[in-house]
Amino acid sequence: MEMPSTGGPRVLIVEDDTSLLRLLELRLSVDGYTTRTAADGVAALHELASWLPDVVLTDVMMPRLSGLSLCRAIRRDQRTATVPIILLTARCFDNDMQEVVDLGGVTFMNKPFDAESLNAALLAALAGRPAPATGMGAPHAA
Repeated sequence: MEMPSTGGPRVLIVEDDTSLLRLLELRLSVDGYTTRTAADGVAALHELASWLPDVVLTDVMMPRLSGLSLCRAIRRDQRTATVPIILLTARCFDNDMQEVVDLGGVTFMNKPFDAESLNAALLAALAGRPAPATGMGAPHAA
């Protein structure tokens, strides 16, 4: 589902928790972002085939295709290889996550996170620099 276009930066939100997906969509729309959503990595790849976002905001643990596998697919595609990715996760940082972060342009944020931290991560991703790490839910970059 796509929220009405605001003309702001384009964010693809990929999240299998419907409540969190809608909350993120509403929050980002209010903040001036143009959003599209996908319930998992497979649906995200379908969106990416016809719509190029400025940032991908994705959960890590999802059915059908995880956020980590989605990151790998995004980086392999010439069209999307440089799109910044923010991974949302409740899991501990591990070797799989490090491998994806090492692909470049990937930041992760621990769940739960607050709107201020999310906005800082999005602004940093759009500016092409690591987000500041400040407190609970702060983004992390390699």
